[in-house]
Amino acid sequence: MRFALRNLRASRVNLLMNDYAAGLPSPMAFLGLAESIGRDLGVTPWIARVLPILHAVHVSEGRTKPEMEPKSGAFTPIEIVEDLVGTVDVSILLDLPGCESAEAVKNVALCKRIAGGTIANKDIRVDVVAQDGSGLKGLPRGYAMVRPDQPERRLISSGDLVQMERIAQILFPAEREPGRGWIVPVAVGHRLLEDPDTTPKRLRARSPDIPHVFVEPCVGIAELISVRNARLTGLDDESMTERFWRWSSEGRHVLGHPAYHPQYA
Repeated sequence: MRFALRNLRASRVNLLMNDYAAGLPSPMAFLGLAESIGRDLGVTPWIARVLPILHAVHVSEGRTKPEMEPKSGAFTPIEIVEDLVGTVDVSILLDLPGCESAEAVKNVALCKRIAGGTIANKDIRVDVVAQDGSGLKGLPRGYAMVRPDQPERRLISSGDLVQMERIAQILFPAEREPGRGWIVPVAVGHRLLEDPDTTPKRLRARSPDIPHVFVEPCVGIAELISVRNARLTGLDDESMTERFWRWSSEGRHVLGHPAYHPQYA
């Protein structure tokens, strides 16, 4: 079932997506939020889908040094300072197959975080909405963060200079063409540096069953589209669902949308 979560405000949100992209909350953070809510409600792991809608992002200008405390005769930092954090106002569309209770989703969401930032307000509203583009109706004005429609914009890079240059040329062209849309660099997932089947078992791993594997971040391009735009509101069920972020693992890539896998781009 699909739910609309309105009026979410989170503070101290990490706006550093990965090594290559910053300035907005990562779509991967919203996908992690969807997965966390789904697991608390008994939804099958890895099938939650999410569409983030940004209403406002306010960058904080706070302390740039960590808080310290005395320890063993010396002052030691007790927190990690992020270089770029802020307050965000967002709504999300959330697909949780097998979950049918908007009240249950609301109760779980109140205890969650967005990119490390606590959801601060308690007056959020959760409703069941239609599966097609009409599910966006009634949401406050904002911009949905979606994968690009154009295949040539679905490039990803983990630091390869040729691919990075191609992405930069698309993001920052010499001349901006009419109807180009509002496109931004985003974190789109990770590329495995090790084979999960053969990686050695590591001490103090979080899970005894899931191997700890080293990865490197991937950067790609996303588009911000107004929730009033017919490109979204006019979509049928299948086309609308295809815009949602969802985990997809193939080969050495674990990405937030199957369209970004190199063999499909």
